[in-house]
Amino acid sequence: CIVIFLVTYVFAIVGLATLCVELQAQRATHHDASEVAVLDELLNLMGGLDRLMATLVQVLLGDSFHSFTREAQRFVWWAWLYFYAYISIAVVVLMNLVTAIIVENAMETSKADHDHVATEKEAKRKREIGMLRKLFASLDTDGGGTLSWAEFKDSFDDPDMKRHWMVLDFQEQDCEELFRLLDDGDGEITTEEFMEALFRMSGAAQSKDVFKLQKALEKVQASLDAMVARQHMQQQ
Repeated sequence: CIVIFLVTYVFAIVGLATLCVELQAQRATHHDASEVAVLDELLNLMGGLDRLMATLVQVLLGDSFHSFTREAQRFVWWAWLYFYAYISIAVVVLMNLVTAIIVENAMETSKADHDHVATEKEAKRKREIGMLRKLFASLDTDGGGTLSWAEFKDSFDDPDMKRHWMVLDFQEQDCEELFRLLDDGDGEITTEEFMEALFRMSGAAQSKDVFKLQKALEKVQASLDAMVARQHMQQQ
């Protein structure tokens, strides 16, 4: 609005110094009563800063301006150029303003959506971590901070714990394989191993498949490293 006001103000100043001066000169030289009446009407519409600004706004809005613009052109041939230039510049400015407002609103909406999604993801992550911590505490019957094979296996035999495993999409037949995946080879599962593995496997089925493949590759790599180390020791 301020930009449109400034454009209108500038054009009104230019119009007073050019178009209105020419119309006043025409008014002084005409003696025909009908022509003088038309010029008086034009000067009444454009003979002051406030009146010319109001007239320009009327032109911009397309509010029945053709009659007086044609009359002005009859006395000042280039009057149409003045109004045409104002409409062109004002419309371009107005379109840019509207576009800027639309883009700004779209960006704010997008940012709000992004923030909402990020907040939802963070809240979901916290809920999942909390659930896994509670599950680990329930499995750790001796309170030692690690899970043995016996504790892990017993959880699949317990009806209540079995429901927790089903929520994580694990069945009773997955017990032994899952323990091998979670265990790093020392026969026990630590809190960190439990949390990291189950959190990475939560979600779509392919997440578990990728994790299984990764753990299998890690074990193969560990076996190869051990084999190379033994050969190196034998050579020495």
